[in-house]
Amino acid sequence: MTQKLSRRAFMQSAVLATVAAPWLTAAAGTDGSGSQGSDASKGNVEERLPQGRIGSCSFSRLMLGGNLLSGHAHARDLAYVRDLMRAYHTEAKIRQTLELAESHGIDTLNSWVMDDNRPLFDHWRNGGRMKWIAQVRFGGADGFDQVRRAVAEGATAVHVTGDAAEQMLYREQFDRVGEMVEFIRAQRCPAGIGAHDLKVVMESERRGFQPDFYVKTLHTHDYFSAPRGGETEAVGRADNYWCLDPEAVVKFMAGVRKPWIAFKILAAGAIHPRNAFPYAFQSGADFILVGMFDWQIPENAALARRVLRTVLAPNHKRTRPWCA
Repeated sequence: MTQKLSRRAFMQSAVLATVAAPWLTAAAGTDGSGSQGSDASKGNVEERLPQGRIGSCSFSRLMLGGNLLSGHAHARDLAYVRDLMRAYHTEAKIRQTLELAESHGIDTLNSWVMDDNRPLFDHWRNGGRMKWIAQVRFGGADGFDQVRRAVAEGATAVHVTGDAAEQMLYREQFDRVGEMVEFIRAQRCPAGIGAHDLKVVMESERRGFQPDFYVKTLHTHDYFSAPRGGETEAVGRADNYWCLDPEAVVKFMAGVRKPWIAFKILAAGAIHPRNAFPYAFQSGADFILVGMFDWQIPENAALARRVLRTVLAPNHKRTRPWCA
């Protein structure tokens, strides 16, 4: 497994990070985390976030992940973090977070259909327009009950989760993933396939499945708890990594002509956005899916706009053409 970035990829990411840095420190007294107030925290947005299309639907290129909101923390062996996140994210706080995200141009939430999504539904009832990409797993007599629920509850798009797709791959029942994609599309809804293991995407492409998009992990190994020698599984047993070989992912996805939502780009909070955002977009992602606390949203949205101005420029070269 090769962990080092090529010199060209490193230099491109470094340049983008340098361009983005002023946006992270523009708010006086912050360290780039957005932990203190700024004009951005008041919702004074100069412009909407750039959009990309999946099927006939348009989505912001920075999307809000639902794990932090629901308490699904990847906190390694810190046992208290799950309860801490759930205590912080009351229904009122989640609604506030959705409103803040929308005010800063983030118009898409990704969450599991079986989570408590009532704050999202309240957001809609109060005039909010956040789009919902629903995660689903297999369940029910035919396996598609969660898809039906997601569509009935208003999902804009639906994708099978990475762990569910991987289970089917390892059990040699991968045709079920293709069947789920077709069932989702039959509901007139964009259908996606999630993956931590690159083999899921490779097998989907080999079999000619026709998802409208992929949701695939991508992060570097430049952080303390990154995989060490001897760790070869797709996802770290110590809850410490979700992208085993980022260079292999970048290389393979360069030839995939379907929209790619990159997730776990921060390695569950271990990599700073000023490094992760440029790396993900430069490496071919069409969208990035990022879990954020409310106080992180203003600076992350500003950073995303700045990075996207650079990578969307007509003369900018990336490893992969834009597919959305």
